[in-house]
Amino acid sequence: MTGLLATLPLHLACQLISHGNHEAMNVTLVEDAYLANQTVKIPAGYTIFPDVGVAYKFYKNKLTWNAARKQCISEGASLAIIDSFKKVEYVAAVKDKTLGVHTGIHRLYDSTAEWNDIRTGLPVSFVPWKPDANLATTTGLWCTALWSDGSGVGPWNCMNVLASVCEIPLYRTVKSSEAQAQQSTSDALYLN
Repeated sequence: MTGLLATLPLHLACQLISHGNHEAMNVTLVEDAYLANQTVKIPAGYTIFPDVGVAYKFYKNKLTWNAARKQCISEGASLAIIDSFKKVEYVAAVKDKTLGVHTGIHRLYDSTAEWNDIRTGLPVSFVPWKPDANLATTTGLWCTALWSDGSGVGPWNCMNVLASVCEIPLYRTVKSSEAQAQQSTSDALYLN
């Protein structure tokens, strides 16, 4: 029923557009917009946190923010996007207690811009800032780090070297046609 209601405006638009056209015509609706979640294979060394939908891996080697970002990408991951207090807690649990870590929230080339998620480039709706983080004086601080004490995220100089935590989402979203194709491939493997 909801599928019918969702396509009703399209049918009405077609009727209005073709109002003066008395020729018979068929309208075909393509419904490939539905999405499905698919489980991601998690590499070794990651700790899974299902309630926030991600897995984390700590790297003790100290790198600049960009080098740490590339290290995560090499595993199909990103720097940890710490956008909730629950994620602060989990990242603090997997990292060395004495080290701060780079995070995947940054500003694009401007210390007055919004803070963005490095995976999507979109603004982060919530950042669990360290209570005493001075957000008014962040000139030159375009990256973020989770403080060593785990008290929150703060603005950070991208060129400073820190440890890092990589994040892999537990699920990826695929179009239903892609999911069906992958299922057909897996079915064929089991049948052979």
